[in-house]
Amino acid sequence: MINFFVSLKTTVWTLLVLICLFFVGSYMMPAHREVFEPMNGDILFRWATGVASAHLWHTWWVFAALAALMLLMFNTLVCSIQTVRGKWSRADFLLRISPQIVHLGFLFILLAHLLGAGWGYKISGMLPEGSYARLPEDKALYLKEIRVETDANGFMKDWAAEASVFEHNTQVMTGTLGPNKPLFYDGVGIYVKNLNFEKGPAAFLVIARDPGTTWALAGGLFFSLGSVMLLVLKWKKA
Repeated sequence: MINFFVSLKTTVWTLLVLICLFFVGSYMMPAHREVFEPMNGDILFRWATGVASAHLWHTWWVFAALAALMLLMFNTLVCSIQTVRGKWSRADFLLRISPQIVHLGFLFILLAHLLGAGWGYKISGMLPEGSYARLPEDKALYLKEIRVETDANGFMKDWAAEASVFEHNTQVMTGTLGPNKPLFYDGVGIYVKNLNFEKGPAAFLVIARDPGTTWALAGGLFFSLGSVMLLVLKWKKA
């Protein structure tokens, strides 16, 4: 069993299977939008246990891809443990540790996605000016004012929205939302997708919390550092 997990063939075949599954997904997702569009408004695990499990004929490849990613994770983890437990020498220390740094970054990135898929949340909807939106963890969002700037012809040139975040009924932050200008508080991101003026000023908001962001950042740094180290050391050795 150990030989299976440390084998490079396992890695190659798993990656090949993932590519094939993603190819299937590139057809399934646009062909069955009613099944996959809810993914944009929810976390992965809740979508998988709800919508996806009810449409297995269209979503089987998602579960197969998750299983393949788990296999790749164990393959990476066991391979790194076996390498670390082996004999080391000062001469090849950096050359041997750099792939393990890449592996660590990859595992951190997977952990980040796991945390976000299972323990985050994503809420979206239209919030009128002067209204509150209740959020998990005893938080609330208040949309105080929407300001619109127009040109001489009356066309919208710029806009901004003043919003406040409350926690335990106490205001903890106030900020300005705008185009490509979200607000962040305690791991919660607040984004404005568009405005609506049909029944008074209102903003379509997306509020998301991803507990894996710190792990994703650490994983990206480790992955980049290990890759650069490995490239430089291989170049020098050649």
